[in-house]
Amino acid sequence: MKNQFKIILITSITACSILLFQFFWVYRTYEESQENFQVKVKNALQRSIDLFFLEKVRTPTSLSNSDPYLSIISEVTDENKENLNLKKDFPKSAGSLKIGMQPLKIDSANLESVRLFLVKLIAASNKQSVDLLLVNENFRKELDKEKIFIDYKLSLKKKAILDSEEVVSIPLGTNEKNWIIEARLFKTGKYLLLKNSIPLAVSIILVILTGGSLWYLGLIIYRQKQLDSKKNNFISNITHELRTPISILKSTNEALLQFGEAANPEKTIRYLKINADVLNKLDYNIDRLLDITRYELGVKYVNLNHVNIVELVRSIVNKFQVNDTNQISISTELENETIRTDKDMIDAILTNLIDNALKYSANSAEIVVKVLSTSKYWQLEVQDNGSGISEENLPLIFDKFYRITSGDLHDVKGYGIGLSYVKELVSLLSGEITVKSDLGSGTTFIIKFPL
Repeated sequence: MKNQFKIILITSITACSILLFQFFWVYRTYEESQENFQVKVKNALQRSIDLFFLEKVRTPTSLSNSDPYLSIISEVTDENKENLNLKKDFPKSAGSLKIGMQPLKIDSANLESVRLFLVKLIAASNKQSVDLLLVNENFRKELDKEKIFIDYKLSLKKKAILDSEEVVSIPLGTNEKNWIIEARLFKTGKYLLLKNSIPLAVSIILVILTGGSLWYLGLIIYRQKQLDSKKNNFISNITHELRTPISILKSTNEALLQFGEAANPEKTIRYLKINADVLNKLDYNIDRLLDITRYELGVKYVNLNHVNIVELVRSIVNKFQVNDTNQISISTELENETIRTDKDMIDAILTNLIDNALKYSANSAEIVVKVLSTSKYWQLEVQDNGSGISEENLPLIFDKFYRITSGDLHDVKGYGIGLSYVKELVSLLSGEITVKSDLGSGTTFIIKFPL
């Protein structure tokens, strides 16, 4: 038990760790996907606005030359040819001024940045209006490049709100009072889930496999405990069952050896008959155990022959007609009494079922054995008026060594192999066995065999 508890504890901790890791991994993957999504959408909107300004705002032609440059003011002189300070003197000066210009070469690597800076500056100075339709066209193209297929709505707003999973905004200037373009996105959660469907599916599969493995391990441990319990019960049952015949054999043997009963022929014969009956029962039970093992290992095979099933059933029933308090009747509905089957197996099946019916009948047993046939199968039924079987025990009665108990006691002697043996034989004959029972209302075993 301690080892089983350790295994369960270690397995549970491992499984929980794996599950927590999977949930954390899925959560982090979703968060990273969400962050990347926002960055891509924001960059796409920024590029869309930049493209609009580059298309609509004219820039100096000098930037289109093979050697792009900008003309900048080098000096400003007045009519006295005195240099003026642009920050102090220029606004206050009057009269004619001479402005000197000089070219500022622009590196081709920085040309687009310079051009973009100029168009934004010019647009802000001229209060250039924004055409949302053109921005929308550019935005759709940029999103398609990023393989982001999602519905959205662009709008101009005066007041910006914080970016979120569903809202991305870009200001049109550096001043806080400038307008912004806002992109409101729809069904982003569904889109992100679809984008992360593969890692999510992998994680779910791993979680299912982990949970399934834990469940299967628990099932194996539970079955092992059941097998251990059945094994211990079987050892206990067979020990008690063997004590009775051994006690009988010992007592009769002592009577013959030590008390002079051997000199009495009548008692000697009676004791020997008792011993023979006890030994025959032991031999029969040992054969049943060996037969179950042989059938399970495939050592014994079915021996099919033409058998008069009615005569066979009557001969089996007659073996149990030794007690006037028990009534066993036979009912037949057959088109043909000769059936191709294994005589020994049918004998063993019916013998075990009738024996069980007698054992579990409190007082006088009333047993009905029915034999009937159709065009497709023939059927055996054994119906009794015994104590019946509870609903929770019904699925377990065909398990090897399983016995129905009352508390910690077995009400009926046996090894718990009879019904297991019956089911094994029925299976070998390609048949099907079912049982109907209620507590206090008796039990009916129904066996169908193919013709």
